[in-house]
Amino acid sequence: MIKLKLSILVWAIGLSMTAFSQTTSSLRAKVLTLNDYPDALRLWELYNDSASVMDKATQLHAKVSLYYYFNRSDEMLQCVDSLLTLYPKECTTEQKLAYCYVKAEKLLEKGHYKKLNTWWKSLRKDKKLYREIEKQENFPCSEKAIQGLSDKDDFRMDFPESSSTVPTSYTYPLVLSVTINGTTLPATIFDTGAPYTFLTKETATKCNVQCMGDTIPVKSMFGTSQATTGFVKTLQLGSITFHNVTVHVSLLEKDPIFSGHDALLGLKELRGISALEFEFGKLTLKQKSLRSPLDPNMCFAETGCAFLFANGQNYLLDTGGEGSFSNTPDSVSTKVIDVNGYPVQFFNTYTTIPAAQKSGLLGFPFFSGFKICTLDFDRMNFSGEGYRLRKSYSELMNSGDMIGLDIEYERISKTTDEMGKWLTNASLEMMKNKPESCIQYTDSLLGKYQQELGGSIIYVLNLRAASLAYLGLYKEAGDLMKMCAQAVPDMINGYNKCMALTPFGAQQLSWEQPEVTLNTTFSEKGFLASAEINGNKNKLYFAPDQINSSISEADAGKLNMKIIEFEDHTTATGKKRMAIANELKLGNLLIKNVQFNLTEGNDIILGNSLLRLIPQFSIESQKLVLMQQVQSFTNAKQYPLLLINYTFCFRDPDDDTQKYSIGNPTPYTRKITLQDLCKSSGKIVFDMKDMKLLKIN
Repeated sequence: MIKLKLSILVWAIGLSMTAFSQTTSSLRAKVLTLNDYPDALRLWELYNDSASVMDKATQLHAKVSLYYYFNRSDEMLQCVDSLLTLYPKECTTEQKLAYCYVKAEKLLEKGHYKKLNTWWKSLRKDKKLYREIEKQENFPCSEKAIQGLSDKDDFRMDFPESSSTVPTSYTYPLVLSVTINGTTLPATIFDTGAPYTFLTKETATKCNVQCMGDTIPVKSMFGTSQATTGFVKTLQLGSITFHNVTVHVSLLEKDPIFSGHDALLGLKELRGISALEFEFGKLTLKQKSLRSPLDPNMCFAETGCAFLFANGQNYLLDTGGEGSFSNTPDSVSTKVIDVNGYPVQFFNTYTTIPAAQKSGLLGFPFFSGFKICTLDFDRMNFSGEGYRLRKSYSELMNSGDMIGLDIEYERISKTTDEMGKWLTNASLEMMKNKPESCIQYTDSLLGKYQQELGGSIIYVLNLRAASLAYLGLYKEAGDLMKMCAQAVPDMINGYNKCMALTPFGAQQLSWEQPEVTLNTTFSEKGFLASAEINGNKNKLYFAPDQINSSISEADAGKLNMKIIEFEDHTTATGKKRMAIANELKLGNLLIKNVQFNLTEGNDIILGNSLLRLIPQFSIESQKLVLMQQVQSFTNAKQYPLLLINYTFCFRDPDDDTQKYSIGNPTPYTRKITLQDLCKSSGKIVFDMKDMKLLKIN
């Protein structure tokens, strides 16, 4: 019985060892198959799931690849040495060659120049392997460069604080300032698509950069440039100083890759920093005392460039790219594609090659789409906040997204030419209830850019006319509208209205006291308050959710209002009628020449065509306060406010996706009723001077 049990045990162990051998062999094959950067995440998952059943050599093969792609150079070098010394029989000649390649690359990248030279000398003793290396055209460093660097001190980095912020340009290309060997280079492009820092021939001479005399091919969208290895004693970026740095120096005169700039700052040195944070107009470099564990969604490729994994695609993260590109069999020239939840507009490059269709490029517009985005080289993770597909001022205006224009104002004002800034300012000043300022911008545009405006000149003239009408200068506004009506016939309706209102002039407010308090009753129609119209006491609705003031024709007649009529082709009858009240009193506030649209309803309503003239008013359930001077309120949340086509629109300052229009539908906003607005807060304040909506609980 004992012998039988022993036999069974030996047999079971034999089966187990056979299965283990088959598993190890299978895992080795999988590991060696996943040996390219697009496979890095799959290899990462395989290793995490199966490392415990891998033999030591297989583990080392996997780690070499993982540490290479996930920015762990020291660990990768240790694994290469272990494989080549402890398990040489577990490596084919091709694998030994590949490991020598990556070892040379990482020793040079880390700036271990003496160690690189010593290792190279020992490598030459393996004549067979060395002959294979000599055949390689793309070996990361030449013997000439290795020998030239052998007497140099090793690379080191001085990072005096935990972070350093560097100002950058707001527009493409992303330009910042670096200092090389004491010479400042203010026109340096920060290019995450460049593995090495690359200097023009002229810059290298100006900065006293020592060149090694070797020749290196450098590929770019302009073709292949010829370069040589350069040695820089100091490279300063913000408060950080990199010592004993190798760079590439172009051998071409006026190399087109630089687009007239001094240099390209690549990723080689920056890979040793914990994280890079991109914000509008600045780059922040951060260093941690302890490295964070890996949580990869990106990797470094064999080229030294960083790639983001998304939707089964591999995207080059390239701040030096003017646009974003995708390789596709689709003949459509542009396309918006979701990249890890971010809608990105791609310019398509046509290809029928399946492998090529898995790749793309995320350029400068992708990075600038974020409020802040981070390349975390410790975790090998890309993340971002506040992303939107950025549009130009003309795209926003043409689509009617005026609240989006306001959201993007800071960015537009720093990235657009003078004509674009003035067009943006003219549009926003009109919607911010500042017609005088709008007129100044339209005059500047017409005076300086009349030819360049092209068809947009009608838009500018229309803005000017609307601003004049806002101010009650109806004759001047009408003359402009009549001129524009030759190109836009519907504007003749505006001309007719202005001519009809010209004898009366502007609606005018006269304050006997700086503040008027009215008792009100709140209903779905607005705030019902007492008023006096042409000497007659009445009730009317104070309604900031209504575009115009309105009254029935019968009530207008009873209150001795003047009725005017003018042609308007948008109405069924071709005519439009309005009523003008000589005087309207709200408490001690006297308003002259009040304009009402004639309607079928029985209520008298004061709408935004009048309410916009009151500098500030607050509304509560039982009280309405009108103020001649703007007051400040503590503990109030402020919402940016616009008056778009006489509709009040506001947005949440903490979440730009929350955009609302009060009472009337407006493009790119969600309609909210006056009742729901008032329910959301105990007190609502409309500030017409600074165009803010304040909520006070």
